[in-house]
Amino acid sequence: MFVELHLGSVDRRVVQLLRVLGYGLAALVVGGNNDIEEMPIFRKLVVTQRSAWKLRMYRHFDLVSVVPWSRFVLNKLISDDRVDVITINEVNRNILPSKDQARVMAREGKALEIVVNPIVGNGESGLAFLRDIINEYSTIDGFKIVLSQGIGKVSDVKNPRDVVELIRVLTGVNAKPMISDNPYEVVVDALYRRGVCI
Repeated sequence: MFVELHLGSVDRRVVQLLRVLGYGLAALVVGGNNDIEEMPIFRKLVVTQRSAWKLRMYRHFDLVSVVPWSRFVLNKLISDDRVDVITINEVNRNILPSKDQARVMAREGKALEIVVNPIVGNGESGLAFLRDIINEYSTIDGFKIVLSQGIGKVSDVKNPRDVVELIRVLTGVNAKPMISDNPYEVVVDALYRRGVCI
């Protein structure tokens, strides 16, 4: 079962396509109905610099993600119990966690989510960035890396097996756990922290 943690659409065609490709659950990052029959849909709050005030609304969401805008801010948020995931969705080395921050994230049970579509959309520089961050962080013990496609419309959907193969070719790393086991564990841990047992 594959997991998409960055679904930006409630379009039934998108959800049906994800189901056909082997996705078993998704996290919705936009408002809308999350009672979709095809698969379990969880609500994800994505906090950015412009919407940092929304962190107070964390109780209304199943999963809380922060897109860091500086390493200083990241330093404060990696120990925040409300935050489940640190999301990287652009080619910007200045917002990546340092190795020490990544080790703290691993200890705190936080995952690093890499949203593939916007990064790969930068062409060769995006592919190089993707390769470098996966190679750098996959060596840290206990650190969960999650790959999300960042799906907003049908044309954004790629076969998850193709994403796994792309990562294998770029890095030599088996990416299947990054789009199946790791994101599933992140969702389960987040729900557990919010008092829901599954």
